[in-house]
Amino acid sequence: MNAAKRPISSSSQSLQSKPLQIAHPTKPRRSYQPRRVPFSGVRRAIAFESSVKLTVNLLLTVIASTTIAKLVPYYQAQQERLGTLQHSVAQEKEKNAELREQFDRNFDPAQTAQIMQEQSGMGYPNQKKVIWTKPLD
Repeated sequence: MNAAKRPISSSSQSLQSKPLQIAHPTKPRRSYQPRRVPFSGVRRAIAFESSVKLTVNLLLTVIASTTIAKLVPYYQAQQERLGTLQHSVAQEKEKNAELREQFDRNFDPAQTAQIMQEQSGMGYPNQKKVIWTKPLD
């Protein structure tokens, strides 16, 4: 409210409070329900929309299953190739471990004499070679 348009009263009546009145509703209030507008094409539109959604979903399902069917042979070939590579890696690891042990043995100063004897075939002068033969029956 605009203060300029409001009448200014100096009476004491305006400052006194009026007794409060409690309103008792006579009828219970109903929840708001909008009025339905009759439209005959609503069901037809909903059915059309649902059928379009279903058709699109079926089309996407067919495309996805076709794509997966094309990828399965490629996946199997890759798995086979992976198995072959894993097998060859395992073989190379075994060979690498064997070569590493041999390397450590060849460069061990404590085994130098034994390695020289193995590679040259010569032994110490006080050693004799033993040759085993099959006994004659």
